[in-house]
Amino acid sequence: MFTTGSKYFIGLTALSVVATVLYLFLVNPSDLGALALVGLITSAATLSGVSIFTRDSDTETVEQAVDASAGPASASFWPIVVALGAAMVLLGLATEPVVFVLGIAVLVGGGVEWMVQGWSDRASANAAYNSEVRAKVLGGIEYPGLSAVLTIIVAFLFSRIFLAVSKDAATIFFMLVAAVIFALGFVFAARTDLRKKALSVVLPVSIALLAIAGVVSALSGERKQLVDAAREDHFAIEHRECGEEASKYYDKHANNRVPLRKAVIATITVENNEVSAKMIGLDRKVDTITIPRMNSTTVLFRNLDDSERRLVVNLGSAKVGDTDVVEPLGTCTQLTGKGQEQVLTLTIPKPATAEEPFSFTVPGANGEIKLVVP
Repeated sequence: MFTTGSKYFIGLTALSVVATVLYLFLVNPSDLGALALVGLITSAATLSGVSIFTRDSDTETVEQAVDASAGPASASFWPIVVALGAAMVLLGLATEPVVFVLGIAVLVGGGVEWMVQGWSDRASANAAYNSEVRAKVLGGIEYPGLSAVLTIIVAFLFSRIFLAVSKDAATIFFMLVAAVIFALGFVFAARTDLRKKALSVVLPVSIALLAIAGVVSALSGERKQLVDAAREDHFAIEHRECGEEASKYYDKHANNRVPLRKAVIATITVENNEVSAKMIGLDRKVDTITIPRMNSTTVLFRNLDDSERRLVVNLGSAKVGDTDVVEPLGTCTQLTGKGQEQVLTLTIPKPATAEEPFSFTVPGANGEIKLVVP
């Protein structure tokens, strides 16, 4: 039942299973070594099944021997691509999700190409006709798909480079790359006789240099400013500075334009250092705004003062975890310039109380607008 070749692969599978079990219990059940051993089990078991199914290419008749000795109509590198995709999937499980996604794409794409090529090679005894059949099946999606994959890879490698170097260096690098591409395009357009030979050299060298630079940049990590920003989470809501002064991070690149006002229920204005409000649909000023609880509600803030202002909503206070520390609750807009607007979208989970009333204020300006949450 078992052929000679299959016995070796079955033995390798069994040893891999034993090694994996020992590794999981004695070393570490969740690191890269465990994934590598699981991949070895899968590979060995697959080869065992293939060896059993093909009977080590043994034949029973002369006709089968002749068919088995006939080579494929064309060489295929798609098995290497499929193996690369499988390796990327395993590597992505232990490293970055983007590597896992790219591995799936490479695995599926290589498998489809391999399958179609194997089918077209047996369409006839004419290699040219078989190649034409394959082109008819995959020609319409092969080049766009390959272009999309290459574009994603190039964009990812460039992003690693830009994130690793400083902002000034990234700008200079981008300008140099654009200038080189423009110069090469001009030369190729002017010297058509050099186009084919030059492309056969320039493209592989460029891809190799980009791959090396991208991998080195990815291994070196992001620049210090980005690492610090990610660790401290500068733009998190709990780090908002809602005072009169400008915040170093929160007020950076403030968006002072409101293109859509469909969901706005009220407009709060600061003018001549005084705060006022109007409800949508009422042509008079109000000192109280009512907002339903647990519903997403938007308020428009308009600054008509000469100095920059921000709208602050005060939502009482709450204890920090299981401690006795009480901190104020609320949020605010970014600093808004003269004649500019911003919106503040609120989803308030608890009602206002007499002990802790809610309100809208503008730091540095007089007056407040009461906020009622039933």
